[in-house]
Amino acid sequence: MKNITKFLMAFLCLGILFTACNKDNFDYDAWEKEQQEKQRIQDSINKKRVEEQYPIIKKYVSDNQLQNVIYIDSLGIAYQVLAAGDQSSYTYSFNNGGQIIAPNVTVEYVGKYVQTGAQYKPEGTVFEKTEEGKTETKNLASKPVIWHRAFLPQKIKFGEQEIPVGGITTTGMKKGSKIRIITPSPWGYGDSDQKAESTGNTIPGKSIVDLTIDVKDIKNTN
Repeated sequence: MKNITKFLMAFLCLGILFTACNKDNFDYDAWEKEQQEKQRIQDSINKKRVEEQYPIIKKYVSDNQLQNVIYIDSLGIAYQVLAAGDQSSYTYSFNNGGQIIAPNVTVEYVGKYVQTGAQYKPEGTVFEKTEEGKTETKNLASKPVIWHRAFLPQKIKFGEQEIPVGGITTTGMKKGSKIRIITPSPWGYGDSDQKAESTGNTIPGKSIVDLTIDVKDIKNTN
């Protein structure tokens, strides 16, 4: 998957909608209602998780005496910009179909538990990281939602408009950028157990995580 669509408004997903609407006997109204109901249920779950976990994140920041932390109350996220990076090194954009072009990112990163779900892990336990002295290159679209929020800017220009795309910083992450972001589970690994890509470790559902990402390079996929 070469494009990120998680943060786009429905009218930007024109290719998907047109494909669906061209099918014989496709009931678009029923499909739309079903999607809206699914999203309503998920939004309710996410809101509950954020309300439960945001105080834990604030306490974690305080206990670890982290400095220059920015909070996003609506998302329950706390983050530190550790390096701004080279702002001229990459420009986020849409393709002609109105989808965000997901870059290939070369990074060093480490993910630690703040608090886990049913399977308790001590605070600060590393569940995923790049090997010492090595980097990892992945397409951004393959990473969890919290990576999208960290990498993308708040808005991307599409024609003459500035479209909100869900990023947490004004410019997004570029080559040389480094961020530490502490996230509740809805934007991390969700309610279900997941496998850490680099280690194969099980990440328990509902885990709050502390993720540091250091961007070594960022390029378009073509």
